[in-house]
Amino acid sequence: MTPLLKDEPTQAEAADVRPGTGFLKGHLAGIDAEGRPLFLPEGASGEPFPVAIGIPVADGTLVKSARLNRRAIVARLQDDAYVLVGFLRERVDTRALAAGPGELEVVVDGETLQLKAERQIELRCGKASLLLRADGRVVLSGTYVVSTSRGPNKVRGATISLN
Repeated sequence: MTPLLKDEPTQAEAADVRPGTGFLKGHLAGIDAEGRPLFLPEGASGEPFPVAIGIPVADGTLVKSARLNRRAIVARLQDDAYVLVGFLRERVDTRALAAGPGELEVVVDGETLQLKAERQIELRCGKASLLLRADGRVVLSGTYVVSTSRGPNKVRGATISLN
């Protein structure tokens, strides 16, 4: 693997960088063959250069951001390495601004949402909960539980205990 950004970005020096700061504004411009985000500073011409990832963000989010040329901010370190430190937006979405507590929603690209855990996953809301354990146990708990089906509603198990 090649070292990160030794002497690569000469266009960064030509970009609009405020004196005294180590930050560059620009946008992501793809992902290189080694999986590093590519960054192109505002006002720079030429090829984008790879940057290290310095923010806790999922790989899928980075790939999508690179495909959409999302605006970003990169820090230039003393050793001439460049690190992605954030994404830039002008404002908060108006739906989020108007939402009350508990009204925000999570959208995952309209595809499958997969949550994985080594030991257990717990969903909880007030007095209701759903617990998935690694040993295969599923515990559904609430003050009032309703099971509805438009087709067959099957209950299967080695034994079934009612009350």
